Amino acid sequence: MIKLLRAEYQKVVTTRLWWGMLLGTLFLVGVAVAAQIGTNGLARSAAPPLSTGIEQRSIFGTSAGGDIFALVVGIIFITVEFRHFTTRPTFLGEPHRGRVIFAKIIVSGAVGFVYGLASIALTIAIAVPWFSAKGVTIDWSGNDLYVVMLAVLAVVTIYAIVGLGIGVLVRNQIAAVIGSLVYLFVFEPLVAGLSHLWSWLGDIYEFLPGAAAQAVTQIDNTRGNTMLVPWAGGLVLLGWGLLFALLGWLEAVHRDVP
Repeated sequence: MIKLLRAEYQKVVTTRLWWGMLLGTLFLVGVAVAAQIGTNGLARSAAPPLSTGIEQRSIFGTSAGGDIFALVVGIIFITVEFRHFTTRPTFLGEPHRGRVIFAKIIVSGAVGFVYGLASIALTIAIAVPWFSAKGVTIDWSGNDLYVVMLAVLAVVTIYAIVGLGIGVLVRNQIAAVIGSLVYLFVFEPLVAGLSHLWSWLGDIYEFLPGAAAQAVTQIDNTRGNTMLVPWAGGLVLLGWGLLFALLGWLEAVHRDVP
């Protein structure tokens, strides 16, 4: 198993994919955090003051924006092998395909964890001096910012695992990436909007992956939908991650090598 993990690790670090996506993650998070702090207090801004707990949690929770890149990395991590037929030597070298998928799950989760750490570090690097310049104190413990940052780590890590599971199931890289983005940015918001017309949709929406991720960090609920409590959202999101990983595992075990 150690050899498998080392092999999968080498596949990640010897390509441009992981750090290219990491740069994209940091750019997105950096812009979002800077925009949220910079526009706070402006005449047309409806956001609470920076000194409030809700705004500080929202700013630090913004670092979860890297979850999309973690999802895409997880998808590409496996679909690139199907695309270039490198699954043949991979699976032939290790006949127990379940072990291969398990190793990929571990490495994908580790990449997601690194993305989460980097996003949090960048958020702190931007927020701390900016808050200090504005004369605002960051209440780390009183505003549960430590909890928010742990939630961000969990969300980004699990999204990478979800991406891997989707990639194993779909196999086609373009279809998997586009389908996932359409789901997150079109389907779930549509369900959230329609839930105001049909209340039963609201009960379903709470348990969807994107809504569960929002519940973990307790931010970005602009539509006023009911969210699960953070621990429940974390369990639901973890359940989705494990479900996709399990389905991907079963698919890889029972399907012929492409």
